[in-house]
Order: sequence, then structure tokens, then C-alpha cells
Amino acid sequence: MPIHKETYLIAQYRERFEPHIRVPVPQIEHIEQVHNKGTLAAYAMERGLPIPKTWIPEDLSHFETIASKVRLPAFVKLREAASGVGIQKVNTPDEIKTTFEKFIEHFKLRERDYPVIQEAVDGDDYCVTTLFDHGKMVASMTYRGLRAFPAERGATVMRETVEAPEMEKVAAQLLGSLGWHGVAELDFRWEGTPDAKPYLIEVNPRFFGGLIQSVESGWDYPWLLFQLAVEGHIEPVKETRTDVRTETPILAFLATLQEIVENERGMAALSAFWEQAKEEFRTGSKRRGIRKLFLGVKEYFDVKARFNKAKQLLEEHKDNIYDVLSHDDPKAALGVLYPLAVFLKHGTVNLELITGEGGPGDDDE
Repeated sequence: MPIHKETYLIAQYRERFEPHIRVPVPQIEHIEQVHNKGTLAAYAMERGLPIPKTWIPEDLSHFETIASKVRLPAFVKLREAASGVGIQKVNTPDEIKTTFEKFIEHFKLRERDYPVIQEAVDGDDYCVTTLFDHGKMVASMTYRGLRAFPAERGATVMRETVEAPEMEKVAAQLLGSLGWHGVAELDFRWEGTPDAKPYLIEVNPRFFGGLIQSVESGWDYPWLLFQLAVEGHIEPVKETRTDVRTETPILAFLATLQEIVENERGMAALSAFWEQAKEEFRTGSKRRGIRKLFLGVKEYFDVKARFNKAKQLLEEHKDNIYDVLSHDDPKAALGVLYPLAVFLKHGTVNLELITGEGGPGDDDE
């Protein structure tokens, strides 16, 4: 089943598949319209849909004009990337310029692919998941992101199901007007109050990282998509839950550690253990490296002034459902060790390496 960018390839060459199988994925033109952050922003603004103020530079001269007008903080974003790759928060005019130039150089961008600049908006991350039948939204559910890794720009790694009719209405307007067919997930930011406006951030025109949240809550999108392809319609979703939390193991734990480290005192002590763990992992025993990491965590939590905060954050993991751990298929859990190994070896999680995401220039090499 296509999960990531395979969806785009199948859509692009659907005429080679359709004589043999049914292809319940959107048209490639529709995918390109919403996956590209520049065309999505232009499309949303034309139709009066709620989206943060966004600038779409045409060339370097245009960017210089834009840079002085942006209200900070803001984000510099690649037009075509996901999973937190190619997104950088900037707080000063100098940071806007250096980040913009860095992205152009690193991702080898052409003028037509220059990054967009988008004002930051307050609130939490919400993900609206949908299934469309030729422009008609036939299923939708929303979950809130409780943790992301890395913080502020990474993928959601802990989630809970919520009700969000206003956001789902925007999703129906945006994708319905395109005649969308198949699944899609839309990211929003919302402050959570009745008078606050939810802002559309981006669209993932495919299956999404929090799929397990939808499935465990009663919206089994793989099965619904299969029904749509084979039967031509789906049965209404009836048995649903809103008391579900899921998480990506290891990454969710690292996200919690990151929050503790960044918001509590004693970061230097814990960071020292991290450095020792990374060095041990690179040059010595990987087992001792992992042991040193968790020894540092234990020692950090033993500090009385931070105990209650740490306990509160860790208790949020208590009854969560793990998205890759299952007694029916235990070997899938080996996959979560990869980001931990990358973290210990390099001191960071390289999202480009893990997700295969990057700029348009990557395809030219």
C-alpha cells in the first residue's frame, strides 16, 4: 500500500496501472497543487481560507523586498518537503537571510523552487485526516499533537483524538473544490479557544505518520480506502473513540526529554551524559552508550526541584498505544532503534536521512 512518496509516482503514471487495478489516489495535478507550499498558499489565499501570512519569493531581488516586511518570528520553508525537513524558525532579519541562502545552497534550489516565508502563529498542532470520494468528504477525524520531535518543526510523535468541526470544514472546502479522491491529511495550528481561528499550515496528499491514531480511534483508513476502491463506496464510520492516545516509541521519549531539558534547570549535567553516551556509541560499546544515556536520565530525574515536572511529563506516556509495537508483529519494533542509533552517533536525528525528504534539487543528482 503506498504510504509516502510512492503515492505521487502511482498518481503520475496511473494510466499504466488502471487497465489492471483500481487506483484510489488523487490526480497528480491535485497532489502538486497542495503538496507544494507555494501553490497551496496561493490557492488558499485566493479562496479566503485561513492560512498564516505567507510570502512566495520569485527571485533574490523579490526576497530582499520581502525580508524587511516579515513579522517575526517566522518560518523559512522548502516548498516541497515533509516530516520537518526544510523548515527553520527565524527570529531576526539576519536569520531570515542566512536561512534562506542556506536552503538554496544545501538543496540546490532553482528560482522557481525558492523557499516560502510564513509568519508563525500561536497554538497547538492539529491534524485533520480525511477520505474523499471524487470531491465529497466521506470520512474525517482530527487528532492533536502532544509532542513533536524535533520540537517546533518535527513530526508529531504523541497524539490524542479531538473534535474539530471547523478545521474539517476547511478541509472539505479546500480539497472538495479540487475534486479530491483518496486520503489526505491537513496540518493546522489553533489556540484552542472558540473565538480563535484555526490556521491551515500544510497538506499531506497521502497516508500520514499518525495513521495509527485514526485506526485506533475507529477510522480505519486503509480498510476504508480499500472499500472505496473495490465497492465504490464506504460504510459510514460508526464505532469511534475520543479517549485514545498513541505515540512513536523512542522518538516520543526523546521529545519528552527535549522538553524537560529545554524547560528545566540542570541541562548541562544531562548534556554531559549525552556527550559521553554519543562518544561511547561511536568508539566503544553501543550497549554501554545506551546505558550511559539512561544513567544520565536517571540522575537528572533524581534532582528534587525537577522531579514533579519530569513525573508529570512521563506519566503522559502511561496508557498510550505504541504505533509500531505489536505482539502480532514484533519485528517491526526494530525500526524504532534506527533513529535512536542516528541520535547517539550524530547528536541529532537527521530527518532527511530517515524520511528521504529533501528539496527538489535532490532528484537532479
